[in-house]
Amino acid sequence: MEALGIDPKLLVAQLINFGLFAYVFMKFMYKPFMAYLEKQQADEVEKAKLLADLQKKEAKTEEKQKEILAEARSQAISIIKEAEATAHAKREEMLKTAHEEVAKLKQKAEKEMEDDRARMYDDMRSKVVKTSETLASSVLRDFVDEKQHKDILSKVFAKLEKTKVYEN
Repeated sequence: MEALGIDPKLLVAQLINFGLFAYVFMKFMYKPFMAYLEKQQADEVEKAKLLADLQKKEAKTEEKQKEILAEARSQAISIIKEAEATAHAKREEMLKTAHEEVAKLKQKAEKEMEDDRARMYDDMRSKVVKTSETLASSVLRDFVDEKQHKDILSKVFAKLEKTKVYEN
């Protein structure tokens, strides 16, 4: 081997050095480096899981938020509809009350008009009776005596009281 330029002692020394280097490297460098790489890989896997969990939670949170917003909108719409219905009912009630008050006022006015008309008829009747009495007594005074005069007047007045004066 010497003819090839290889020294066997040096080759053995190089093999021993390489074996020692491999042993030391495996013992002190390879295992900690591999442990570090495995730890990094485990951390990456854990980070990926955490990221996936966070994304799922975020999606759920967004979904819940959308549900809450939809529910809030539906509640707001129902509250608005309820308020509109209440306002409509209140308006109808107020209109009904106003119509009732108008009807009462109309009835009261009609009753007052009827009472006034009756009072006017009574006044007119009494004035007609008095006028008739005065007219009859002045006309009859010249043609009949006192007793006949009273009898005729009493009959006329009795008939006048029973008859109705102009009425609609």
